[in-house]
Amino acid sequence: MTPSDAIQLSAVLAAVAAAIVALVISALDRRNARDIADADRASALRHAHLMFELQTLTRLSENFNRGGSADSQESKRMGAEALTLIGALSPERLPNLWAERVGDDAKLRAHFDDPDFPEYKKWALEAQLGLSEVLRDIRAEQRRR
Repeated sequence: MTPSDAIQLSAVLAAVAAAIVALVISALDRRNARDIADADRASALRHAHLMFELQTLTRLSENFNRGGSADSQESKRMGAEALTLIGALSPERLPNLWAERVGDDAKLRAHFDDPDFPEYKKWALEAQLGLSEVLRDIRAEQRRR
């Protein structure tokens, strides 16, 4: 082997080694970028959920601070709104109001078997059960990340 062959062989080996190192660094960089993006998405989801809860709690607080209404229709609307807002939150956020006004899924499902329970209220219960399921999914997603 001549000195020029050895130099060429060394150059080829150095190029192959550099390419392998570049591939490893690139793979590590992509993994880090993916981890950062996942953390950013989790943080954004948590922030969006907190903003939703803040807005919902603000509306609920305003509803309760009105102290009711002399107009029975307005009073019913305010009560329905309060129940909906409580249901949109969670038992962790409002444990007493949740237990008193909403209850767990089993309590809600029990009303479906009651023939005297109005149909429109069953629809509202089904909507609440769906809402509760979405909230559980959101919280599970937040814990997963």
